[in-house]
Amino acid sequence: MTDAWLIIGAEENWRRALDQPVPLWGLKPSYAAEFSNLSEGSRAWLYVNRPVGGVVGLAAIREKYRDDSTPLWPDEVRQGRVIWPLRFRLEVKKVLPRERWERDRIDIRDFNLFWQKGFQLLTADRDAELLDRFRRRFGWEREEAIDQGASLVEPGHVAETLVRPEPAPPMPLVSEHRRLQEVLAEIGRLQHFHSQIEFPIALEGGGRSLDVVWKREISGVPTFAFEIELSGAIEKAVLRLKFAHDRWNSRPRMVVPPDRHAQLRDVLSVQGSAFAQQVRICTGEQIYDLRRRKGELRALEQQLGLY
Repeated sequence: MTDAWLIIGAEENWRRALDQPVPLWGLKPSYAAEFSNLSEGSRAWLYVNRPVGGVVGLAAIREKYRDDSTPLWPDEVRQGRVIWPLRFRLEVKKVLPRERWERDRIDIRDFNLFWQKGFQLLTADRDAELLDRFRRRFGWEREEAIDQGASLVEPGHVAETLVRPEPAPPMPLVSEHRRLQEVLAEIGRLQHFHSQIEFPIALEGGGRSLDVVWKREISGVPTFAFEIELSGAIEKAVLRLKFAHDRWNSRPRMVVPPDRHAQLRDVLSVQGSAFAQQVRICTGEQIYDLRRRKGELRALEQQLGLY
């Protein structure tokens, strides 16, 4: 059975940790025994102290190391010294968007833990209960969903089945659209981005969200913005991408069927060359193929002990 750890930290420390290109956490030297027993692949529950007061995410423990020379968290930067030198990387599986922490955090006050201990091994029954609460909160039934889809999730947004069956049966466009959203979000997570589906934007008349975004920081702006257009409403999709490009310099990406590429190029031709040259076009089949190849690469990296 996988070990499960509860990591308790201040809100500002979690913001800093999750805003790293690859999120990480640190422990004081007094936790040397726990650090020594920490295994890669162990489960990590992310708990934010008051005013949040609950679990906001789930991650896997990755590379652990000691760093006595690089201040990172706010208190370390203010004091000019390392306070938490025992560090490890976190592969974030699921985490609430920052603005949803207080509203949707998972309350575990009934666990009656010793809350002054900021890093502690959970018993198997408490870990199982937390998994059950996560399943009920986010609406999945199988544990495999933890490793699929977006990393930034809200209640009800976790997909149940994200891997496309082979051969794929005919599906309504809306289902295929959602499946592509989930696969794109999963690819972003595999590339160490915070990925999010239906990212809200303030664009009147052109739709109020981007299909998928990849972000470097949990509370940051989109580095990549994706629109998936299978029905032919390409003009509005392009407007959403242009909004993201003009506001945040996001890299625009369009997923459209091959028979609509010419229509897309016509729409882009009137948007200005600076934006149009940044747009990259791909098909759904290419997205599925990319996910398959990334999965094979990740499996090989794990087999060789390189991830």
